[in-house]
Amino acid sequence: MILRTHGTLLIAMGFAMSIISTLGLFGIGPYSFLNNHNLGHVGLIQAYLLAGLTGIVLWMGSYQEGNKKKWNRIGALFHLFILVVYIFHWNFFATLPNGEATRSMGVTFHIVFLVLEVWASLFSK
Repeated sequence: MILRTHGTLLIAMGFAMSIISTLGLFGIGPYSFLNNHNLGHVGLIQAYLLAGLTGIVLWMGSYQEGNKKKWNRIGALFHLFILVVYIFHWNFFATLPNGEATRSMGVTFHIVFLVLEVWASLFSK
């Protein structure tokens, strides 16, 4: 259940945020600052498309028979890696429009799913 929900959210968020960040290249939406920072879009679209791909992997893994712990570990690692980025660039987020709110929501989201996936990897069959 956690894998399928997690995978579905990552697919939806990954691909939606890819579109939103691409609109930012044209000065539209919450990522409008990307209009002057094309390199930022390069990193964001890679990250968001990889999030969508990770969601597909988790969603497919949720249908596998037997031990699902390995799929939960993949989900946990995904969020751990993103939290590392937040640690490295903690102060940078505050310089962006609505950056502190974005940082707070992002960190909360990734910690919640990290904890859920670690819990599932320890206690699932």
